[in-house]
Amino acid sequence: MNRIKKNVSSVLIAILLVVFISSCSKKVVSPEVQKLQAQKELLDLNSTLNKLNLSLERELANVKKLVDDVNKANDNASKSAEEANKKSAELAKNPGDSRLAKKADRAARRAASDAKKARKLNDKLADANDEVQDYQKDISSTKAKLDELGSKINYVPNQ
Repeated sequence: MNRIKKNVSSVLIAILLVVFISSCSKKVVSPEVQKLQAQKELLDLNSTLNKLNLSLERELANVKKLVDDVNKANDNASKSAEEANKKSAELAKNPGDSRLAKKADRAARRAASDAKKARKLNDKLADANDEVQDYQKDISSTKAKLDELGSKINYVPNQ
């Protein structure tokens, strides 16, 4: 019985040793397999680059729309501010006119509201511009990886 236990434990140790050695040993990969793996990675990077380019184009269209909106909002804000200044100047000439005071108050509120809308749109435009820059950075780094990988594919040694 002891002999069987010793034999079983010896066999288990041998199996564990073989498994350990095989898992720690370098895996030999042929150059052709390396080239195919690099080509697969190249295709993955190309698809990533295409997705980034599409996202960039969408964001650029968004920026263009936001620029138009910002210009309109800025124009509205400046017109509202001018109107509020006119009403305020008129009120300064006639300080006791309550109708004119209400009009000046409404004009001032409208000017503040338009300025707030313009500020929010300007913030959105700044965020969109940051997003465009991020996409451009990602695209340039992906292109660099593609160039590096392309050179690796061309220089895989043949055996």
